[in-house]
Amino acid sequence: MSGVIAVVTVRAAERAKALGAEQALEILRQELEQVPRLGVLLGPPSREGVEVRKTRLEPRDGVPGLAVAYVYTPAPPPPAVAIVAVTPDDGVTPE
Repeated sequence: MSGVIAVVTVRAAERAKALGAEQALEILRQELEQVPRLGVLLGPPSREGVEVRKTRLEPRDGVPGLAVAYVYTPAPPPPAVAIVAVTPDDGVTPE
């Protein structure tokens, strides 16, 4: 275990629920606890090491592709990740 704590904000959880992506988001949350720097860095880290990142969840099981934004904070210990935004990424409505 990496010691990283990963959480989903209330707003991101509500959006994931509306999109039917609760399970996919939970899997990502667990993965971020192991590898907290997935995806693309959006801009330079702050002096304190805070990073804003974005990753993508591929479409599956009637859930559209999703863009997920999160914030990684290395200090104070323990390091933490907060998933802050979930949005449809490909514009395709699931059938």
